[in-house]
Amino acid sequence: MDSKGTWSAEEAQEDFHRMLEQARSSGPQEIDDPTGIYVLKIKLDRTKPDVASFLAKSAPKG
Repeated sequence: MDSKGTWSAEEAQEDFHRMLEQARSSGPQEIDDPTGIYVLKIKLDRTKPDVASFLAKSAPKG
């Protein structure tokens, strides 16, 4: 992987978990394959609380 988040297909296979973490923490990752360039990006980050749940839990009681 280079500093821009571009992986060869072999690198992506060998270090799949790191590639997923990079997509979560650094943004979209490109996977360069002989058939084309694929982009891996996170659609929903489940490690962050959802706003509606946060607000419901934070509402004043009384």
